[in-house]
This record gives sequence, C-alpha cells and structure tokens, in this order.
Amino acid sequence: EEEQEVLRDLRDIAMEQIELKLISKLSVARHNHILNTTAHDLKNPLTTIPVRADLIKIKKHDPDTVDTMCDQIKIASLNMVRIIDELLQSGSMEAGEVKLLLVKLNISNLVSNVVAMNLPLADRKGQIIHFAPELDVHIKGDEGRLNEVVDNLINNAIKYAPLNTNIYVKVSLVKDYVEIVIEDEGPGLTIEDKKLLFQRFTRLSAQPTANESSTGLGLSIVKVLVDAHGGNIFAESDAKNMGGRFTVELPI
Repeated sequence: EEEQEVLRDLRDIAMEQIELKLISKLSVARHNHILNTTAHDLKNPLTTIPVRADLIKIKKHDPDTVDTMCDQIKIASLNMVRIIDELLQSGSMEAGEVKLLLVKLNISNLVSNVVAMNLPLADRKGQIIHFAPELDVHIKGDEGRLNEVVDNLINNAIKYAPLNTNIYVKVSLVKDYVEIVIEDEGPGLTIEDKKLLFQRFTRLSAQPTANESSTGLGLSIVKVLVDAHGGNIFAESDAKNMGGRFTVELPI
C-alpha cells in the first residue's frame, strides 16, 4: 500500500510537470503568433512610406501627385498607430486594467461624430454611410471607450465591405437600453466565423477589400469594453454575401 501511494504521488508529479511544459509551449507558440501577426501588419504601411517619399521627390513639381502621396503616407502612419494602440490596449485588458470614467452622454451625438470621422474612408471606397439616429438618447458611459467601440465597428464595415456599397448606422431606444446597429453589404459571417467572433488575434473569413491591415484584435477589444459598460454585443448574418449586422446594447 505504501508503494502504491508513492507511485500515485509520482504519477501526480509527472502529470503536473507535463501540464506545465505543455502550457509553456502553448505560451511560446502564442507569443510567436502575436509577433508574426504584428510584424506582418506593420510591414505593409512601413514599406509604403519610403516608396511614397521617393515618389514625392520625383514628382515634387506636380502638386496633385504630392498631395495624393502625402495622404497615403498619413493613412499608412495612422494604420501603424492603430495597430500599436490595439496591441497596448489588449495587453492592458488582459491584465484586467479596464477603467471607465462614467459621465452622462448623448449617445446619438457620439455616434454621429464617429460617423463623420469615418466619412473620408468610406468616400475613398465609394461607400455611402446612412445614419439614422433617435435624438437626445442619453446614457452613462465612458466617452473615449464608447468612441472606440463605435469607431471599430464602423471602420470594420468600411474595411470589409466591397467598393460602392452602403453602410447603415442606427441608434434607437429599446425599452431600458440603447441599441446601436451597424450593418454592411459585405460577405457576412460564416458559421465558423460566428464561433470565432470576439476572440483575440482571430482572422475571420472576410478579407479587407482595399488591402487594409488588421490585427485581429478589434472585435475582442470591443467585446471587453461593451461588457465593462454592462452591455451586450452580438453579430448576425442572413446568408453568405448578404452582409453582416453588429448590434450593441447599452443600458440607460
């Protein structure tokens, strides 16, 4: 009996060591995946900047071309800033550092401002954003964080929807919560996509329609921020190539 007890203890120790090694290997693999993803996403805009700078030197006597190149450099730089911001945010959230500064907000005005900020991106792809708000809908929330939520969802709609399509943004009051709906005419969501939604560093089946970059972090950050506000977020898609619809519910 004593020998059997010793063997059981040894078995438990061996299993614990195997589990620790497995966790360590998975952690290394995950970090390598993060590094590869980040390097790939930063490489494209970084490659764009020196090429455009050289073109500006060559075309410096053509103001229209110079303006175009400057705009492209600006977009590439903003893409890199967004990627770095998402990585930093993801790290903070993983450490449980989600802090909200709650104030009374007119959510219709907030969404309207985010729509206005994204209009130039939509215009470049020939997309039209249709905004239908209910006026004077107020909630208590963190203005900066909710800006991030709405901006991410609208930006995704622009990024994954085809050229010359429509995007619909709606704010409405439903019972005791505010509903924000962003709908596009893109490829929609597959059954597999729905299983992977809101997970970190996850790429869904849809591809950006103008070679935009993506970290696979945006929707996971949105989910954390909506949850922190006591709200809900869910996605729907009627069928393949029938568009996607994201709905955010925030308590009054």
